[in-house]
Amino acid sequence: MPVVYSVAGMDRVQVRRNIVYKTVETPKGKADLKLDLYLPADAKKGQTFPGVILISGGGIEGGDHDWRDAGVYKSYGRLLAASGFVGINFNKRYGRGPEGTLNGIEDLKDLVGYVRQHDVDLSVDKNRLAFWGFSAGGLLLSPALSEAAPYSRAVLCFYCVSDIDDDTWSGVEGVTSESRARARAVASSAEQIHRDGHSFPPIFIGRAGWDNAGLNRGIDKLVTEALGKNAMIEVMNHPTGRHGFDIIDSNERSREITRRALEFLKTNLTPK
Repeated sequence: MPVVYSVAGMDRVQVRRNIVYKTVETPKGKADLKLDLYLPADAKKGQTFPGVILISGGGIEGGDHDWRDAGVYKSYGRLLAASGFVGINFNKRYGRGPEGTLNGIEDLKDLVGYVRQHDVDLSVDKNRLAFWGFSAGGLLLSPALSEAAPYSRAVLCFYCVSDIDDDTWSGVEGVTSESRARARAVASSAEQIHRDGHSFPPIFIGRAGWDNAGLNRGIDKLVTEALGKNAMIEVMNHPTGRHGFDIIDSNERSREITRRALEFLKTNLTPK
């Protein structure tokens, strides 16, 4: 399913697929991890644009599904490109549980390194990156918050898993309180903000009012921690929005939140 908001020119953007950024070992053997680029229609060789990394809530070890091919991320790539950015979709090792989460974070860091190293070839401004997490992809946002890298200009969270508590990964085989605590120290966005004293990139939250209560508790905790650190944060709540409101709730509030997220990106990524 595509995102419910659209802009003119989404059908004319340039798409570059299947760029290998890393090769890893998986339970099924070696696998190439790949990225897809969505570029403005008029992008020329050597020209760079701010990049937006789209982080899905799953990976090749979470069911062998390549989320680059999901309609929502393809349409977001086109939406971003038509709005003047480079949309970056990528696959990763990311399954449910502490180990899968830590693998996903490692792959995201390597993706960022690859993009910044090959910035001109990829048409990406290496000093202007944003990270947009969806659902369980929120657990991979923590490096953008914890490391305070100057190239990390914005963090966006749509119905994100933002904290790890005793109920996280309930029923997943092999998860212990110790492994959960180790993952929380690294992957909880709320914990990164609570623990760190540096400045954070601007944060945008799209919250679904009818989402899982535990998930929303994590988002609310992230917001509380960010306000406590006087971070720049903007929250838009969809009172009747469901998990995935931007693709399953085709109404004006869903479109308004997505439209505002694009404006937030333009404010924080466009060179002044």
